[in-house]
Amino acid sequence: MDAVTPHPTADFTAAAGGWFSPTESPNATGPVEGPTLGLEADIVPAVFAIICIAGVAGNAFVIFMVYRFSELKTVTNYYIVNLAVTDLAFLICCVPFSAAKIATPSWEFGEFLCKFVFYFMQVTVQATCLTLAAVSIDRYLCVVKPFESLNIRTPRTCLAISGGIWIGSFLLSLPLPLHMETVTHDWYGAGNILCTEVWPSQVARQAYMVYTFLISYVIPLVTSMTSHSLIVRHLCVKVHILSHIQQQAIKRKKKVTRMVAVVVGLFALFWLPNHVMNIWWMTAQPKEISHVVFVMKVVSLCLCYCSSAINPFVYAILGDNFRRCFRKLFPRCFRTNAVAPVVDNNSSGSKYLHRARRLNLPGSSNLNSPPNRVVIPSTVQMVRAGPSHEFELYG
Repeated sequence: MDAVTPHPTADFTAAAGGWFSPTESPNATGPVEGPTLGLEADIVPAVFAIICIAGVAGNAFVIFMVYRFSELKTVTNYYIVNLAVTDLAFLICCVPFSAAKIATPSWEFGEFLCKFVFYFMQVTVQATCLTLAAVSIDRYLCVVKPFESLNIRTPRTCLAISGGIWIGSFLLSLPLPLHMETVTHDWYGAGNILCTEVWPSQVARQAYMVYTFLISYVIPLVTSMTSHSLIVRHLCVKVHILSHIQQQAIKRKKKVTRMVAVVVGLFALFWLPNHVMNIWWMTAQPKEISHVVFVMKVVSLCLCYCSSAINPFVYAILGDNFRRCFRKLFPRCFRTNAVAPVVDNNSSGSKYLHRARRLNLPGSSNLNSPPNRVVIPSTVQMVRAGPSHEFELYG
């Protein structure tokens, strides 16, 4: 049986790093015709570059924050760091080559990079999915079974699971490099070199697409959704019978869990169009790629890249402790000359002192303030009020 050079979805079925390329499908009489390169050859790479720079900077900053502040070194935060590493690797490995494939449709990087680049793309996507599933299970254990999981939710266990995620991702992605090849085809012109998948049959190609769709999208998301559903069920049943202190602890955990749920939801939303495009291409097997389809593919790729770039901004918006540590890192950016209330027993109301009095600047008499005066500084320092495992990075 002749080998089948698949539809171009092979380049991005799992890693979203490739483009539609020609194929000899069972229902086609000739190669698929590609779109004509135009202004998008300049605009799209620039958009990809902006997303890549923002994502690399944001994820690197998240890793630095956890490394810098000891109160951020918690189990959930270690999973967040692993997620940031996968996003970094995906953006650095995927975006430049995708941009190059738009600007120069012929693959100019050789057969080794053809195999390695797309293999590593698949590995990073797989690691991202498994990490999202792992952190969702971690939140379930933290909220629903806090005492039973004390011996499980440890930094050592987290590091072991993260290492297992990477090893498993490399193993699960092995079919891809075995079928990646460089071929010569009349795509955007005669004699262009393509980096694409070559399978022994159409059935094998379709089976691999279903395989990657399940392991890198469906199964991890079902695991995450199940974990969060159990968390919601537990909170709805139990929270009203807890003491005030327990309710406050649950409230802190709910914030972190909500942040994780948002990250998982954004991943599912941003990657869905790409998977829909892949499934449509596999089933429809069109003979040509219209400009509309080309634009849809560009948009789906942008969403995939945004999924890896947006997470740090989610942490900044939803993570109380992340913002606190950010203020500690850049205190000068958040200082204000706020007016602080001062309680005076000799008055029926409250008096206000300028921050200068707290700092004992000229014109202030802070050192001579009577004992019954309490000055509240405008810059509030974070007070650690519990064991480290209660102090979460993002809420």
